[in-house]
Amino acid sequence: MQEQDKIHQIQLQKLLFTQNWEDPIPDQKAMRIRPGETLLTITSGGCNTLGFLLQDPQSIYSVDINGSQNWQMELKMAAFRQLDSHGLLQFFGIRESSNRLQVYEGLRSELSKEAQIFWDAKKDIIAKGFLGQGRFEKFVGMVGALIRFLQGQKRVDQLFAEKNLSAQQNFYDKSWDTFQMRLLFRTLFNKYILARRGLNANYFHFDDGSSSFSQSFYNRLKKALREIPIKGNYFLAVYLLGKYRNEEEMPEYLLPKNFEAIQARLPRINLVTQDAQSWLESLPDESIDCFALSNICELMSLEDTERMFRQIYRTSRKGGRVIFRNLMIPREVPDSMSALIVKDEALSKELLATDRSFVYSKVAAYTINK
Repeated sequence: MQEQDKIHQIQLQKLLFTQNWEDPIPDQKAMRIRPGETLLTITSGGCNTLGFLLQDPQSIYSVDINGSQNWQMELKMAAFRQLDSHGLLQFFGIRESSNRLQVYEGLRSELSKEAQIFWDAKKDIIAKGFLGQGRFEKFVGMVGALIRFLQGQKRVDQLFAEKNLSAQQNFYDKSWDTFQMRLLFRTLFNKYILARRGLNANYFHFDDGSSSFSQSFYNRLKKALREIPIKGNYFLAVYLLGKYRNEEEMPEYLLPKNFEAIQARLPRINLVTQDAQSWLESLPDESIDCFALSNICELMSLEDTERMFRQIYRTSRKGGRVIFRNLMIPREVPDSMSALIVKDEALSKELLATDRSFVYSKVAAYTINK
């Protein structure tokens, strides 16, 4: 057994993410959420969990082992309850604002005691607009600034100028794929730098034929710039521009047209701070319809991974759907359960090929066979 497979999941209390880096479109295609269903999601940045409310589920259990992720979700939910759409975008940092700390004081009573303590100590983050202030978002912002410096603003503008896919590929090959860009990735996207941004260095592996971890990530960016339309890809905009390009190209939960629906359905979200496999063990049989697991299997031993999938099978209703990802470590449904939790190979291939977030090495869809 390899060393990383012996490591057990560790509870963190650092704000790693204030945004989701999982593209919600693959999640929606894989889960095929129907009105009235019950979902299990991993909280992370909370964006996708909030967006799933637009599919009209009966309830969503938003689970995260990291209390900080649920405390930032509490703040997002409080903003939806107390603000209007304009005020929410100001408070989050998408629109300009000079009174975010005053707004926070009005939201504070909506938070749990733990969340109040957490955010009272982070008012500098709130003042800046907390949506871009997670540890990973700050790292992305630094990388984006270096890329803009290396490529120059004119070339960055040309990258985002509207063009067909053939022209997009030609621009990448002739203008964007430079020695300086490859050097930047070798310098910054290695396991030691990323480990300081909250990712445990013991978990860094890749199996995509790359010669290094930085090359693996560079190849993922190359795919996004050559094979996926840039227009509408708000993940790419945040990576390279440090912000959304405009208020039409944002996650669905932030669009003003969706504000009232999400606001009305907020009570359907139940926040759970616990490791997913232990929490699943507390549920009755056949109580969940859809499971959006992100890449949490990478933070578990193989034994805990099997334990979790056995609980997924037990708690899933007939025909339940699962989506999960790999970022660095190859993980799969255990062989002993492959006839019970069945991978849709064709759909999984499609989801990975069209994944706008592009950082994941696997995006896979499964159906529970009961």
